[in-house]
Amino acid sequence: MVGRSFFLLFLCGWVNGSLLAAETGFQAEFSKWLTLGRIPGLRYESLLDVVKPLASIYSAASPQPVWLRDGRPSAQAKSMVEMLGRSEDLGLRREDYDLPFLQDRLRMFSQGPLAVQEASRFDLVLTVSSLRFLRHVSVGHVQPRAVGFNIEPRRIDGAFELRRIILGESPRKVVMELEPNFPIYKPLKEALKRYRLLARELPRPRFGFPLLFRPGMQHQDVPALRKLLTALGDLPSFTAKDQRAELYDPVLAGAVKAFQMRHGILDDGVIGQATLKRLSTPIADRLKQIELGLERLRWLPADIKGYYLIVNIPAFKLYGARAGEGLGQHDLMMNVVVGEAMDGRATPVFRSDMTMVTFRPYWNVPEAIAVKELVPEFLLHPERMEARSMEIVPDFSLKSVALESNEANLKKVLAGQLKLRQRPSEENALGLFKFSFPNTSNVYLHSTPAKNLFSRDRRDFSHGCIRVQDPLRLAEWVLEENGDWPQDRIEAFAHGDQTKTIPLKRPIPVFILYSTVMADQAGRISFFEDIYGHDRTLQVLLAKGPPYLPVASVPSRP
Repeated sequence: MVGRSFFLLFLCGWVNGSLLAAETGFQAEFSKWLTLGRIPGLRYESLLDVVKPLASIYSAASPQPVWLRDGRPSAQAKSMVEMLGRSEDLGLRREDYDLPFLQDRLRMFSQGPLAVQEASRFDLVLTVSSLRFLRHVSVGHVQPRAVGFNIEPRRIDGAFELRRIILGESPRKVVMELEPNFPIYKPLKEALKRYRLLARELPRPRFGFPLLFRPGMQHQDVPALRKLLTALGDLPSFTAKDQRAELYDPVLAGAVKAFQMRHGILDDGVIGQATLKRLSTPIADRLKQIELGLERLRWLPADIKGYYLIVNIPAFKLYGARAGEGLGQHDLMMNVVVGEAMDGRATPVFRSDMTMVTFRPYWNVPEAIAVKELVPEFLLHPERMEARSMEIVPDFSLKSVALESNEANLKKVLAGQLKLRQRPSEENALGLFKFSFPNTSNVYLHSTPAKNLFSRDRRDFSHGCIRVQDPLRLAEWVLEENGDWPQDRIEAFAHGDQTKTIPLKRPIPVFILYSTVMADQAGRISFFEDIYGHDRTLQVLLAKGPPYLPVASVPSRP
């Protein structure tokens, strides 16, 4: 009843009572569907998600068809239906755009004019489907914040963009302009086509290798492994003689190493449990990962300039690149340690701007860590406070003077009246470097004395902040535009006797992302484990079908 009332109010701005009584033909049909507030038979019948752009596209005073010329579909209408038919190439779902209905009506039109009722329904359905399609192409299906990603949703003026097509612009051109320009988008979209083909052609991989299958060993499943790795691009080619060979030879071992590298695991050529699990993953599952990766890229800002940093949480990697360059052309890459996969410790997903670098930072202990972990330990073992260079302070300012480390003050830390921090040193939890960017979660990049963790395949060990493997190289890269920051000067600051904070002359965009799939400009595609379960959450939302979740929009242009 609420939806019907909403549309009745909407129509008041469209026609007055006397005109409504006189409506005939197309106007009457449009008014009927809009008064109803839905079009029965569509995948998503309600029109609530497109009511504003519909009001803009169809004239308020005298609604007329926009896709018909002399009672037949225009060339633009046919091109738009064709574009909707290629929606899967963009990682979208054909069924969301009512293609069977639209294609059937095009066939009917080819045999002669349709009745006003059917013609107007075709026109309106094509407009509704096109608006939804353009929105999904540009900003995705769901709002990032609905799945815990603190990223400002992109906005689209759907009516303006669709009007461009109606008036003669190529749907392909408009779509290309609306697609994300983030560097990994195009190679990932190309990978989507390749994996869709592989999903149809390749059977589900099944291997019966022993627990540790090493180069030089033989097994009947080696030919199947060779065929799979060739299809995936890890093994360039093999001869007819090799095709049936059951020996795990050095060439095939090299291909297995390439496969292992693409999946973020130890590239030793030994097929153990981790490698076998990934070799046996159905191609259809990888296809879903690519679609989810494309969806998330649509949440990112449309315009990226200058330098930028990316941390991809499931990959445990940091990348630095310049706008216009792909991640295959990055000039900075290193391993990172991210937040542990448990409640309260997972690294959040967000976008910010790096504004400063701090040398020899204090570690200002977060209240949760102080209360739940450190203070209880220090109450039992007071001597550990000094051993770890910990001190109690009134606040976290650099001028704050340390108080006596006794039981009474520790209890005040528990009560939130005092703070706990660690003095600067190489053994400080933050090491000698801290890279700051404003965010509500107080997450930052920093060095660490725990260097051994970077050699592990899975690196979720922190409380949420991000530890970097090569902080000196990152500092050089970040300070490059500040001028006069050679490596020896950076090292002098890091090993000096004071805490120093250097503001960046030009803030650097930082993207803390979560994508279980990445692609470089050469077309190499990498897959990673869904350590936080974000893929599962997004799949559940997308499986519900339209309208998915509300997507931000802006008023149509006049």
